Amino acid sequence: MDLLSTPRSELIRIIYEQQDKIAALETQIAEIKARINNHDPKQQSNPPSWIKPNIENKKKGPRKKREQNFARKLDKPTKQIFHSFNVCPDCGGKLGKPAVSYTRQTIDIPPANVEVTEHVICKRWCFTCKKRVTPMVNLNDAVVGRQRIGIRLMSIITMLKEACRQPLETIQSYLEIMHDLHLSQGAIINILHKTAEKGKPTYDNLLKQIRNSNLVFADETGGREDGRNGYNWSFSTKNIHFLLYRKSRGKQVVEEVLGDDFVGVLSTDFYAAYNTYSGFHQRCWVHLLGDISDLEAFYPDDQEMKMWARNVHAIYEEAKAYPGPNSNLPVGLREQERINKQGYFENKLRIICAPLVKTEKPMSILCSRIIKHLQELFVFIRFEGIPSDNNAAERILRHTVVKRKISGGTRSSRGSETKSILTSLFDTWKLQNKNPLIQCQLLLASCP
Repeated sequence: MDLLSTPRSELIRIIYEQQDKIAALETQIAEIKARINNHDPKQQSNPPSWIKPNIENKKKGPRKKREQNFARKLDKPTKQIFHSFNVCPDCGGKLGKPAVSYTRQTIDIPPANVEVTEHVICKRWCFTCKKRVTPMVNLNDAVVGRQRIGIRLMSIITMLKEACRQPLETIQSYLEIMHDLHLSQGAIINILHKTAEKGKPTYDNLLKQIRNSNLVFADETGGREDGRNGYNWSFSTKNIHFLLYRKSRGKQVVEEVLGDDFVGVLSTDFYAAYNTYSGFHQRCWVHLLGDISDLEAFYPDDQEMKMWARNVHAIYEEAKAYPGPNSNLPVGLREQERINKQGYFENKLRIICAPLVKTEKPMSILCSRIIKHLQELFVFIRFEGIPSDNNAAERILRHTVVKRKISGGTRSSRGSETKSILTSLFDTWKLQNKNPLIQCQLLLASCP
């Protein structure tokens, strides 16, 4: 509309219409502000679409009584202080024998200053032998080698770094604040290297135990050494963890760790480096189902693919629900039944996946993966106690990933080796429910 050529009467009409619209909008704005400020329950039934509705308060019923008391139990006291009157506080009269009225416990940590012990070795003249004699003092249970830092302090520093995952600056601050002890970061790093050096034989023994295990979980994650990319390889069982840093992500690392002695079940994801192992192999169903779920989200309108995904899920759920053979059967028949059941599930999965391998449908790539690793998907049916997922490897490796993201990696090959050794030892002690501080002290004290 050309306002310059529009008649005056038409312009007046347009102005009145705009004033009416402005008044209506102002009214709506006032109502919205009133709803927000006053929280009128009647007005909250239909709030604007851009306002998140409030959560309704639920009526709480009577609290369910617990079957047992979960209050903190009294600890065994390390010392006792008795409080009693010697004479009557009112009249000063003589009192009878004391009896316990009630007890009250307080829990605290006494101040712990650094204890510096100086061993003074004296020499003395023997008038019979005509020579001076000096005792040979063995301090292997107190320190490692000829250094000054004691075994307990070394264990505390190593535990703070590995078990508590504290950076060097935090360890420095803790020692200064709590114990008035000043150590440089270089001294702390040297303590970590020394502890790892003493733990190397135990670390090598963990590798032998991995190779002799019936089930090993394997996984790998990125790492950095001196600013260059590498990989942390993790091999674990229910009570052992072996961490290894290598610059390669190839199959040679798997061959290096497992060697020719391992004949158990290897549980991994679908990474190709693990294909080098020719023994029994359980691939992770959680990774596979996750990829299927991602594919469904990418093609939300493909009904055929959704039906295929539901069928794969159904087969997996049926396999997970398999209770195992009858315990009354002989061992040989029970083993054969498990083998037959494994073949049964493999055949069901082959029927729904094999026809889709060479098609142009979205699930063809996953079907190819399933057919390629078909004999590695139901090993948990054949052997009792084998999980269908690789979650154990993911969990044991999680804190290594977090530490890498925080610190950015190590600065040298020695640092990478120290990290691998200490992480393996402390994770193994945790899996075995052992006190890491005590175990580290025993490790250092047992080494000459």
